[in-house]
Amino acid sequence: MLGIIKPMRIPECLLVVVLGYLGFKHANVPPNLIVLASLFFVIVATMLQNDWRDRFHDVGKGKTFALEWPRLFLFSLVLSWVVCAILISTLLARGSMAAIMLLAMAVVGALYSETRQLPLLPVTLVTITVASVTLVPIGLGAPFADLAALFSTVFFIMFGRETLHDIADVKVDIGYKKTVPIVLGDRPARILASTSLLIGCVLAVYMLPLTLVGSICIVIGLIWVMKDVRVVWVRRWVDAGILLLALVFLVS
Repeated sequence: MLGIIKPMRIPECLLVVVLGYLGFKHANVPPNLIVLASLFFVIVATMLQNDWRDRFHDVGKGKTFALEWPRLFLFSLVLSWVVCAILISTLLARGSMAAIMLLAMAVVGALYSETRQLPLLPVTLVTITVASVTLVPIGLGAPFADLAALFSTVFFIMFGRETLHDIADVKVDIGYKKTVPIVLGDRPARILASTSLLIGCVLAVYMLPLTLVGSICIVIGLIWVMKDVRVVWVRRWVDAGILLLALVFLVS
């Protein structure tokens, strides 16, 4: 029963909530708890939706929970979307424009799995959606100019991270998805992921010099990007660096 927790990817969902909180903090807008809760459940629902849609394909990745416990999985998926609907409807009833942005994210999350055969679209949707989390305060009156740098930083870092994950899954995804490494090739994908991550690090350091610590972790990981076949070691360093970046932004 507790196996449903893993497909929810709670750490990733909490990271998105942190990004949303950083958007509020950066724009000097008081955090809205309903908005942050909505972000959490939209991402949870998206994760479960993707795993449900890919439940047969994901057997090749060792992910079998959705197949072994279909009723529990489907119940959790539906419940997550119901909670999303309640939270977003509450914001709409209060006249919050942030609800429109959250609704758009929910729609993208629901349709994401259906875009897998469209070249490069899935990674683009994921990247824009996650980066847009930092822009939610715009729906509460914050100007875009105050959040543009943070949005750009998250965009480039997330694009690089997601591309690394696509590189790791390329053997399983061939014929099922059209990811960056499948469409462009392995080496170009590694170069693109590295470049995107480095741009994100430069932007982060420009915004807040203390983020140099997390950026160094990411750069260390990229040293092996051409040699680490499944980029396991690279992804560990990159994820550690992203965590440090988030913590520095959070406490500064």
